[in-house]
Amino acid sequence: MESGVHSERCSDRRVIQMTEEFSIQQTINRYSEGASRADWDQVLSTYAPDGVWEIPHFGAKFEGHTAIREALKHFCDPMDYIVQLNAPALIDIKEGTATARSVIRECGKFVGRDEALEVLGFYADTLVRAPAGWRFSRRVFEVRGMHRFSLAPG
Repeated sequence: MESGVHSERCSDRRVIQMTEEFSIQQTINRYSEGASRADWDQVLSTYAPDGVWEIPHFGAKFEGHTAIREALKHFCDPMDYIVQLNAPALIDIKEGTATARSVIRECGKFVGRDEALEVLGFYADTLVRAPAGWRFSRRVFEVRGMHRFSLAPG
C-alpha cells in the first residue's frame, strides 16, 4: 500500500509538472504566432507588465509593454511579412519562476523589394507565474546568424 501511495504522488507531481511545461510552451507559441501576424496585443499578453525584451546583438533592451510594442513595430515596419518559428523549449521550473530556451527561425520579405531576411537564434526566457498564466519577465534573443537574400521576382 505504501509503495502505491508513493507512486501515485510521484505520478501526480509529474502530471502537474507536465501541465506547467505545456502552459509555458503555449506562452512561447502565442508569442511566435502573434509576432507572425503583427498582433502586438497578443505578443504583449505574453509579457509581465514590467517585462524586458533584449537583443544583445543590437545592443537593444526594451522595458515594459509600451517600449516593447514600439520596438516590435520598428523592427517589423520595413517588412511585408515576418514568420517566426520556434522549436519546443527546454524548460526548468522552480516554484513560481521558470526558464526556457528555444531555437528560433524568423523569415520575412522587405516591403517593395524582392529581398528576404532570415534570422536564426535562441530565446533565453525567464517567466513568472501570474494569475492569467505564465508570462515573460525577460526574453533575451541571441542572434546566431542573419542572412539577406534575393527572391525570385513575382
